[in-house]
Parts: sequence; C-alpha cells; structure tokens
Amino acid sequence: MPVDPAGSDGQPVTDRRAGPPVPRCAHPPAFDSWRDVRRRVISLLDEPPPLLVVTDFDGTLAPITLDPLATRIVPAARRALRVLARLSADRPDRLRLVVLSGRAALDVAGRVRVGRLEYLGNHGLEGGRLPWRARAEHLVVHIDPSLQPFVEPAERLGSAVAERLGRPDWLFVETKGPSVAFHFRQAPDAAEAVRRLDAAIAAIGDASGRQAFERFEGRKVIEFRPPAAGGKGAALERLLERERPESVLLLGDDRSDAEAFRVLARERAQRGLTGLAIAVHGATETPPEVVEAADMLLPAPLDAAAVLSALASAAARRFA
Repeated sequence: MPVDPAGSDGQPVTDRRAGPPVPRCAHPPAFDSWRDVRRRVISLLDEPPPLLVVTDFDGTLAPITLDPLATRIVPAARRALRVLARLSADRPDRLRLVVLSGRAALDVAGRVRVGRLEYLGNHGLEGGRLPWRARAEHLVVHIDPSLQPFVEPAERLGSAVAERLGRPDWLFVETKGPSVAFHFRQAPDAAEAVRRLDAAIAAIGDASGRQAFERFEGRKVIEFRPPAAGGKGAALERLLERERPESVLLLGDDRSDAEAFRVLARERAQRGLTGLAIAVHGATETPPEVVEAADMLLPAPLDAAAVLSALASAAARRFA
C-alpha cells in the first residue's frame, strides 16, 4: 500500500527511524500536491514501454543526517524498490530500475539492500547489478579502467587534507576509488569549514595530486573527481543510450541530480522523450538549481517513498 505522505494534520512527515534529519528551512518552497505528483507518476505507465526509473539515495530515499555513516533508507522506500525490482526483473520490456548515488556503489547497495537492482555509485563512475538474494557486500563493481590512474592520487589527497586539518571531528573524508569527497555536515560553521578546507588544499599544493581532479560542490560536501568523467548528467546520458527508454522518472535532491534533470529536459525537447524529474527538498540547504531544474517538488524522502510505492502498486496491477 502506498504510504500516506502527510501526517494527521496534513503536513509532511519525516521518518525518525532513519536518524536525525537536518532541520528544514522556516519558509520552504511551494510543494506540489500529492495527488498531482501521484497522477503524473502513474501516467508514465500509460506511455509506450519501457519506463526507466532512476533514483538518488541520500536526501531522496533517506533523510540527510549529520553523520553520513548513520544514513538509513526510509523503510517504505525499500519495500517499494523490492516490488519495482521484481517487476523489472520479470518484465524488463516494461520497466528498468537504477539507483544512482554519489556514494560508492558498495556503500549504497549496503544501505538499500535490494536485489535484482542496478547500483551506480560515485555519480555513475562505477556500478554493478546485485543478484536476487545476494548479500550487498557481494556486489561486483565495475570501474572504467581509464579511471584507475586516479585511485592512488585520490587516496593521497584525502589523507593529506585530513592530516593538514588535524583530522577534526566535523570532517568525514570519503575515498571512492578515483574520486574523494570531503563532507563537513557536522561542522558548527559551514562557511568556516569551507574556508579551512580551501586553505588546507591550497597549502598542500600540487604534491597531493589535486591538479589531476575537477572540483564539484554539493550539499555540505566538496568533491574531487577525474576531469571530464562527468557526473549524474553524463551517467543518465549513458543510461539513455543503453536502455533506450520511452519514458523516464528521475528523483533527486542535489546539484548532481540537477545535472540529470537538465539532460532529461534536453532529451524531451530534442527527441520527444517522455519524462518527469522530481526534486526532494527535505533540508535547509537544497540548492536552488535543483528546484529550478525539476518538474515537481516533494517535501521529504518519506514523500519520495510514497511516490515509489504508488508506482509499484500501479505497475504490479498493470503487469499482472
């Protein structure tokens, strides 16, 4: 059954079991009504198949937490993904399903724990498909061999910056093969954390291998990736080329998701692809470009779980 996206007072609710979410802003943007979102999502099943569903994880299926290691998926989202994954495996001519995350593929697979599902990690730079009933740690991850030379410099950069800063409690360094991310969500002053990170990176200089990477910024994270490797926009382009869908549903919450939203908008305009990009708000620092690039806006991950639940229920009835 779909999850009711609102509490008894009609206001969006959050799943407190998933860890402490970041407080929302006092004056959030205008959200689309649940009925309108549900109608438009389910209407994608009326389009010629296949439908490609691509969803982010952090901030979309799981509330943002101060500690990235504490992030937990909304239980209703996992249940919906299990149904969609089964339908996708049984009817690949009708439905394709992908989780596309900035986390390493093994990391996000371990947090979602749904088989028969493709996990693309590191903004699409790596990925693999988890078989049915397989343990998440057994996911076989494939990385483009051309990115292998960036693995050691990424580890060196992450270690050098942490050492330069004295490994403060507010810093979480996430090394992800050919890229490295510096999370500062736990910093008491985000602006000061960015200043200190920039100073440390500048002081380390080219000896750290910094010059080999391109810099990207997200929600309280600074990331260094191989140049021209692309992000989620490039990942979606590869998915569209491989899967050849007739319609697409995207869900996301950060700048990298906005890249994919813009790719979808371009494909709709240029070749008539049917698609819907849904942004998930849920926190104070949701970048404005995410809202601007999306077609519809939901308040929080619990609402995204409700959307996937509604799609799963409708698809199960139609594919029967």
